[in-house]
Amino acid sequence: MLDLLPLALLALAAAVHPLRIPVLLLLGMGYATIRTRDPRRAPAWAGTLPVAVSLSWGLVSLPPSATDGSTCAGVLAPFATWRVAEAFVALATLTALVPLVGGGPGAIGLRRPSRSVGLLSIAALVVLGPLAMVLGPLLAGPFFGEVDLAVGEPAALVSALVFAVANGVMEETIYRGSLQAWTARTTGPGIAIVGQAIVFGLAHGGPDFVGSPLPVIAAMAAGGLIAGLIAWRTGSLALPIAAHVGLDIPLYYGNACRLT
Repeated sequence: MLDLLPLALLALAAAVHPLRIPVLLLLGMGYATIRTRDPRRAPAWAGTLPVAVSLSWGLVSLPPSATDGSTCAGVLAPFATWRVAEAFVALATLTALVPLVGGGPGAIGLRRPSRSVGLLSIAALVVLGPLAMVLGPLLAGPFFGEVDLAVGEPAALVSALVFAVANGVMEETIYRGSLQAWTARTTGPGIAIVGQAIVFGLAHGGPDFVGSPLPVIAAMAAGGLIAGLIAWRTGSLALPIAAHVGLDIPLYYGNACRLT
């Protein structure tokens, strides 16, 4: 039961925003204590920390210019740079933990994929990026209201790619990477894969919905489950990262370049 506690606390933080910083502190203290008293269980606690840092960063308010359309095509568009900063902080936390947990980057899927997985990853990025731009506004409408994107700004594509790469690399590395792989050391892969997917789904709830957030949370959890299974079976994060980056391109336009 103790092995499930860090996942349960992380899920609570993902669902209840005011608890994110207290849970981050609690998880940090828990990791420090468990690492001294029962090192076998320590990886499960360590795996929650980069995600908890990312969730806590989400409490930082964006400047109004980030989402009013005025910085859509800016080189240093706040909506993109804020996510780059979040990725830096979360991945720096992960980098500090890797030598403490052991196993190296390869143990969390940061390794060169096989040739077939590599080619499939490239195909996923090339296909899903344009497809998401077409379908994204249609699918988002029932949950976020009418979405009309300013796609006529060529310079916005640079910021969109910066945002998508930062977000895709960060989330896949901390959810399907450290959280899943390190939790699996103590709970086994089944609980780890399902657990990270639940946390990932809950992390995508929030106050921006005009309809019920439950379908989106469920869809994100399902996506996290599929990505987790792919990462586990292939031993690499290449395909989940590529797909995630492609799918996140319209997310930038929907927030930073939204016309309505």
